[in-house]
Amino acid sequence: MILYLRYYFLCSIPVLFLWGCERFLEVELPDQEPRLVLNALLENKDTLQVFLSRSRSVLEGGQFNDEGFPAVRNARITLKDEEGNTFVFQPVDRSLPWFEDYFYQLPNPGLKAGNSYEITAEAPGYASVKSTQQLPEVVPITSINITDLGPTPNSEFSNTYEVILRFNDPPGVNFYEISGSILGKNYVVSEGDTIFFFYADELRPDPVNRSISKDHLLRNVLLFEDVFIDTANPEVVFRIRIPANTEAEVNVVLSHVTEAYYRFYDTADLQFYNRGDFLSQPVLVFNNIQQGLGIFKARSADQRVLIVGGN
Repeated sequence: MILYLRYYFLCSIPVLFLWGCERFLEVELPDQEPRLVLNALLENKDTLQVFLSRSRSVLEGGQFNDEGFPAVRNARITLKDEEGNTFVFQPVDRSLPWFEDYFYQLPNPGLKAGNSYEITAEAPGYASVKSTQQLPEVVPITSINITDLGPTPNSEFSNTYEVILRFNDPPGVNFYEISGSILGKNYVVSEGDTIFFFYADELRPDPVNRSISKDHLLRNVLLFEDVFIDTANPEVVFRIRIPANTEAEVNVVLSHVTEAYYRFYDTADLQFYNRGDFLSQPVLVFNNIQQGLGIFKARSADQRVLIVGGN
């Protein structure tokens, strides 16, 4: 594709003349044909979901109220296991007049940790795309301890807790994510009436070892490679905050994730974090979709629930 750019500049001869000069530059742009964009997560849950859209050319521009990246409908998406069995995703449309919610869904076909799975998407007018991921083995939490460190500095409304999570790191290079949630309740008795207060939030782990901290992550998780921990005695120490005098159920999740999972969130979140900063270096978002764009990632999780706090 050839794009012609017209520009004007002034040419001057001292004292005598000023006139305008017109030139044309030829700029060859790369192929702007739209491609399928696939986003899928492989994990042992009841159902698997795939979101499918298309890329947009830089020449299409973008308006505040444009359609964004609409879902590609009437596609055929399949998942194939190592034995050659093929499973077909079915479309689910929960869209509203003002909100699009269209995706493809597949009941868990009996995924096995350690096995590889190939996903393929085909749609009229687009080149077919595919990718492969291996479902990681579950890395169990061997122990988890939580200690109340008392009131949070400079805050009278919360307590700080220190969590020590230990696990067995398998041989080779491994990637992990720590996430979770906090559900709590508190009550106040006033004039004979009991008033209950409920609290819900993400875990928001704050690591003691800053080497595994990534300030650019958009989600409140710890995402790290095992090179940053002592693999002979692997443990992660982090702190969380809970409102004072609150009895809380703390759910801690350790996910063993694929390198694709790690690379995608690390680069995609960093690109968004640097948005608008013209001094930052460009960030290329990790992509593992053949002939298309997007991400096919996988994870396996173990979790523990702890009860802390209270009056």
